[in-house]
Amino acid sequence: MKAAASPIVADASSQPPSYEVFEAAIKTSLAPLAAGAITALKSLYLSADVGPWQDAGVELQAGDRVTLVLSGRSWVSKAHDLYFEPWLSVWARIGARGPIFRGTRNTHTFTAQAPGRLQLRHYSGLWVGSDGGYAGDPAPLNPDARGGVAVAILVWSAGADIAAELQQIAQQAAAPPWFAAEVARLQAAPAPPPGWTYVLNPGPAEIYREVREAPHDGGPQPRIELRMRNEVGLLKKACALDLTPQTRLRWRWRVDRLPSAGAEDSVPTHDYISVAVEFDNGRDLTWFWSAGLAPEQHFHCPLPGWNTCETHVVVRSGASDLGAWLAEERNVFADYRRAIGGTPPARIVGIWLLGVSVFQRGAGAAAFGDITVADAMGDHPIY
Repeated sequence: MKAAASPIVADASSQPPSYEVFEAAIKTSLAPLAAGAITALKSLYLSADVGPWQDAGVELQAGDRVTLVLSGRSWVSKAHDLYFEPWLSVWARIGARGPIFRGTRNTHTFTAQAPGRLQLRHYSGLWVGSDGGYAGDPAPLNPDARGGVAVAILVWSAGADIAAELQQIAQQAAAPPWFAAEVARLQAAPAPPPGWTYVLNPGPAEIYREVREAPHDGGPQPRIELRMRNEVGLLKKACALDLTPQTRLRWRWRVDRLPSAGAEDSVPTHDYISVAVEFDNGRDLTWFWSAGLAPEQHFHCPLPGWNTCETHVVVRSGASDLGAWLAEERNVFADYRRAIGGTPPARIVGIWLLGVSVFQRGAGAAAFGDITVADAMGDHPIY
């Protein structure tokens, strides 16, 4: 398939088209669809300055299938060339009470679970509830940080074969690349490992997968592999364990590629790979492999909203041990006292795997296994 001269969905290296170009290209590209394949087509522009939630002008019934196509940039700081791809900041809900959801790519097909008006929100902050409540917009790093996202909404007929319709158009020489991208997503979007879930903040992703084949590199089996490029994902395994002075976290990991080019303690460079513990007081402690900070350094997360709940501790640094399976053990109680301070929480409520590469838009790769919480009562296997 040949790429279009002016793609509808821009990649990180190209300037996204204007809303007018986007709207015209959507209508032109959909012309070859079978008669009656879609029952509604709507396009709109979500400005970063628009208020809480925007009515998309589309009434849905339970069972309706909808495809969203996104184009644009969500700027955080033009001075730092810091922006997010549209999929990370465009959220949707049906009706005024959610639940909210978003896609994992700039195309996303979903089935309406309830009747109601489709609502959209351009938002890169922290949600405080699954119904779409939020604490406020994060302040930009500099006042020139603006941007918006063009959205096309396709409502499919009940009998439409969505993948087949998209594939038919994708095979045409002038087809925009989003057709083939959405076909691929529909056919092969990976599910999270059993027992693990992506949390609401920052939302769903496709960057983790479980591997159960017999390893040939000395690593654990099974294992969870992380592969990301300009993506972010926080994977959680829920648990309920007392935090005591004897509580230790053990894991094995193989980090193949660090996503940051330097020290990760600033917003523009805050790309990292880590293992974390979530506590019952709303805080979390995350141990990561740094590209430029010395082992045992610690700092509160530089991101607005996260800076009051997340603390980072450097476990390893540099590139010398990349590609090798390594075993780690941390005294969780002692690290909490040292890095966070105050009265330690009573319980551990979750173990996290984190991968972030959206700030420098680079790539990261790692694998994890043999994750265990140990205390005076014995070992508590997590994975």
